[in-house]
Amino acid sequence: MNEFERFIEAAKRGALEDVRAIAQSSPEFLNRKDETGAMALHYAAIGGHRAVVRLLVECGADINVTDGEYGATPAGWAIEYLREIGGFLAMELDDFAFAIGTGDAAWVKRFLTRLPGLRGARDSHGKPFKVLAGESGNPEIVRLFESDAA
Repeated sequence: MNEFERFIEAAKRGALEDVRAIAQSSPEFLNRKDETGAMALHYAAIGGHRAVVRLLVECGADINVTDGEYGATPAGWAIEYLREIGGFLAMELDDFAFAIGTGDAAWVKRFLTRLPGLRGARDSHGKPFKVLAGESGNPEIVRLFESDAA
């Protein structure tokens, strides 16, 4: 394993002191991408390693760089980590509830296609989106919650 690979692995593990030592000795690694187009900052973010993320940014890692596979920033990777366990942004919850409440079936379908986990989620007040769909009175929106295919 070469030094850059050790740097990436240390970021994945959240090994703060290893990341610090390699970043100091090889600062050119901070914005270098691996074979997937991701940087150490992406891996630290998806792993939830806050101290490593902070260190990398303080050392000069580009916080808004996109990876080569998904076109996602490190923030996107951090969000994905939380989505894997059922988390969504409050903005997404509010916008989804708004689309249901206004009867905008096209946007409801768009949300469910992009974020299928919303089908079983609740709004920011704890009400299941499926209940909101029923209350909308829009049969197309209700149907979107009855099937797995948006």
